[in-house]
Amino acid sequence: MKKFVTAAVLLILGASGLFNGIALVSDPNGGTLGLSVDMLPAWHTWDYRYAGAFVLVALGIAPLVVAAAVIVDVSGSLLVAGVVGATAIGWALWQYLVLDIWAPQAYLVLGLIGIVLVIGSVDSVARRLRP
Repeated sequence: MKKFVTAAVLLILGASGLFNGIALVSDPNGGTLGLSVDMLPAWHTWDYRYAGAFVLVALGIAPLVVAAAVIVDVSGSLLVAGVVGATAIGWALWQYLVLDIWAPQAYLVLGLIGIVLVIGSVDSVARRLRP
């Protein structure tokens, strides 16, 4: 059951990461997602292209690769799933604390996904360490 939940959460994160990442890279002004460059802080002088590339790779492609690894029982894949979860949490915090973007629904979803993946990873490591 844990493997199924982890893979499902990773697939959801990966699909949304692909969608959002491609949207931001292909439309760096953010219009496709209802964003504008004016939403970025004054010190942030560029567009959404680099953020989109990060989302595409770290929250799109990586979760899908890890989901496949979890499904076929690659050793250490649950640990890497925890890293992906921590990345999702970190990205939500970065948007809020550094970019000063207010998107509570996105933070809630990213936070919950991240927590599920991190807890599953910690549990997996703890089970291996038990005699």
